[in-house]
Amino acid sequence: MALRRLAGRVLLLHRAGVVPLPSPRPPLAFPSSESRSHLLRFSTSSSTPPRFMVQYLVSNCGLKPAAAAKAAPLFANLDSTSRPDAVLAFLRSQGLTRRQVRRIVSRKPELLLRDVDATLEPKFRAIRALGLGRADAARLFALYPPALTFGVQTKLLPRVLFWLDYLGSAKLLIKWLAKTWLLQYGVDIFFRNLSTLRSIGIPESRILATVRLRPTLIVQSEAKLQKLLDRVEGLRVPPSSGMFMWVLYTLHNVSESAFRAKKAAVMSAAGCTEEEFAAMCRRAPCFMFAPAELLRQKVEFLLGKAECDARYIVNNPVLLTFSLSKRMVPRHRVIETLRSRGVDIGTKANLRGIMRSTEAMFVDRYIVRYQEQVPELHELYPPRQVNGKEELAVKAR
Repeated sequence: MALRRLAGRVLLLHRAGVVPLPSPRPPLAFPSSESRSHLLRFSTSSSTPPRFMVQYLVSNCGLKPAAAAKAAPLFANLDSTSRPDAVLAFLRSQGLTRRQVRRIVSRKPELLLRDVDATLEPKFRAIRALGLGRADAARLFALYPPALTFGVQTKLLPRVLFWLDYLGSAKLLIKWLAKTWLLQYGVDIFFRNLSTLRSIGIPESRILATVRLRPTLIVQSEAKLQKLLDRVEGLRVPPSSGMFMWVLYTLHNVSESAFRAKKAAVMSAAGCTEEEFAAMCRRAPCFMFAPAELLRQKVEFLLGKAECDARYIVNNPVLLTFSLSKRMVPRHRVIETLRSRGVDIGTKANLRGIMRSTEAMFVDRYIVRYQEQVPELHELYPPRQVNGKEELAVKAR
């Protein structure tokens, strides 16, 4: 499916005149005499880089003196700044800010030696033809400068097209480029990992949702992905389960050593078996994002202060996903105060429902409703935790 989408979009680009279609057997391309002299001129090493380039990189590109001195040898045989001037002028004409230009030059200073019309302009034109706006195209190259060294058809378009198709928008692509360099990976590894996930029976819709949530899941090596799948299988989560990808996502972010520490903490505090712990992971895997010590404290709070039994915690592991200091303790304190004052809060006020209620719902149901009977509720549950309901609570007093 993704291959068909990629092929379709490349065909559209070809029809629009943005890129030519690659021939089945591309002929070998030998550099012209002009290109050979250009390569020779800029590849010759020298131990005495021009002093003016150090100052140029500092003044015109925003590099720090140390970084400029390190990059200067690349320009050892440069006798004028005409080409770097042209590159900088082009980058700024594409909407890149001084900061973005500095980021690009810092990462890839050799780009200042490129021919604008032959190597840089086609890349911006191709990205814009995919539907990215001027600002997004600028951010893409600023976030991942090596993309300016990619071949348009061999690397740039296949990789950008893949992520646009799977992430669904340029906005998400830019968001993830700011976190990790997705474009450094070839599309072949993506397709192999996607094929592995499909082969064990995971629906495409769930794969797509997980890739958008954590795209780095499919850029790891096949061996690492298989090891991750084995860990999920160890928890006896069937691929047909709607929780399979959530468990996969969780274990992708929790190392084996961290998992063992958290497992030991929960099992020791709750007195549960390995099978019961596995069942907890299948029901609410995200509780594993908390540190081992914090998980232990949550279990001890629920068993002690909240007077839950271990079975209740095992059957409701979602309780371990809530903040101990910002949600569990303050809400428990409010409920205990209401009950100690003889307020009838109803038989349906169970711990799971109380903890899972949204902030607005909890405030309306247990703070605002009973504030006249128990005025100190506002102090027990400070306004900073009301999230938009503070004004309502104050007016109700």
